[in-house]
Amino acid sequence: MKLLLGQFVLIAIIWIGMLMFYSDMNEASRIIFYLVTSWMLFILVGIIKVFMRERKEKSTK
Repeated sequence: MKLLLGQFVLIAIIWIGMLMFYSDMNEASRIIFYLVTSWMLFILVGIIKVFMRERKEKSTK
């Protein structure tokens, strides 16, 4: 879980930095921006999945 959260924070910082320059981006830069956005959403889904699994394991004990 710590690895996912750390990766999410780092990607979020990069994403915010890219967002500030979105209007200046060319086509290739926007593709990279969309890839980073997709990766960040994938990590977010992973964090939610791990959180739900841990919560379920604690409730069954």
